[in-house]
Amino acid sequence: MDLSSIGLFKLASQRMDYLSARHRTIAENIANADTPGFRAKDLKPFDFQATLGQVSQVRTDSGHLSPLREAAAFREDRRAPVYETAPDGNGVVLEEQMMKSAEVRQAYDLATNLFQKNVAMLRQAFTSR
Repeated sequence: MDLSSIGLFKLASQRMDYLSARHRTIAENIANADTPGFRAKDLKPFDFQATLGQVSQVRTDSGHLSPLREAAAFREDRRAPVYETAPDGNGVVLEEQMMKSAEVRQAYDLATNLFQKNVAMLRQAFTSR
């Protein structure tokens, strides 16, 4: 069975790819913390709306409930973050980068756990009688 054909696994995989790329960007920021004139970079937030279009609910039995309303759209946080700039023009704040790194780690752990739990659920469904 190809797990990438299941929408939930595809979504988790794309989320994990995004988090890996964001972690690389944060690591680059930390590596250039002493480079004069370097500005911290970050990726745009993961777009669930675009990705959720690939996951659809299927009503396989007449006893299943159908959704009552559409899912609400995610709201974008438009507050400007506060950055510090060193006298040499470097805009990397190590504490901020470490907090972002911890957020990425937690989100990656969540996606990994979601992936593992769903694999275990499928395994149990296939092996139980």
